[in-house]
Amino acid sequence: MAIKNLSESGYSRPMHDISIAGDELGKRLGGGIPIGSIVFIEGPEGSGRSVLAQRFCYGFLQNGKSTTYVSTELTMMQFIDQMFSLSYRIDDSLIESALQFFPVYPLIGNSRSRIDFLERVFQSSSLYNRDTLIIDSFSSLVGETIDNKKCIELMGFLKKQAKLGKTIVLTAEKGSPAMEPLRLGSDIYLSLDMKHAGVGLVRMISVKRFLRAFGNVDDVLSYRVEPRSGLVIEITEVSG
Repeated sequence: MAIKNLSESGYSRPMHDISIAGDELGKRLGGGIPIGSIVFIEGPEGSGRSVLAQRFCYGFLQNGKSTTYVSTELTMMQFIDQMFSLSYRIDDSLIESALQFFPVYPLIGNSRSRIDFLERVFQSSSLYNRDTLIIDSFSSLVGETIDNKKCIELMGFLKKQAKLGKTIVLTAEKGSPAMEPLRLGSDIYLSLDMKHAGVGLVRMISVKRFLRAFGNVDDVLSYRVEPRSGLVIEITEVSG
């Protein structure tokens, strides 16, 4: 993805640095995430949507940005255990309230109706009192209650939040027709996939869209997930 490094032209703009020691994700995504971006991460089951969302979360926190994380799969303790297993230490961030975590799993686990979940996204001011918001996964949160019209309404609402400087990351199961407004309207659209190769299963991030990038952005990133190391970008991948 041939994107001119805007810093070379003397233009500067605010961005969230997501760099951490041990991987090049931030560098390969142009140096960071522009503040006020809507990031849509889509992929099939097992492609690593949650790990990528957790990596974004840790990158935000490590670079001084506060985060709200909504999980439809993990309880608080499971989230902490998962982050620690990846060497993403978040204990201080939780204690200092730089990170607030909302588990939706108990609600879904009890088969509670999801009809009002989308309304909560609109109405819950506590979701937007941090620098960034991550919802993992949005498709699980709303289930089959969302249609194209509601998704368009949601995108309009999120755009207003983005104009206020909020950066929002949504993950979703790949293939839902109702999610098309998010695919088309997001500032950053990352499509995850998996393929079998000679060395085993290869996970890939395809950058379908990346607006207002600060530097060069790779078209495709191959990565793996290692215990105690987290997300590891394959160094053999050639930059776009």
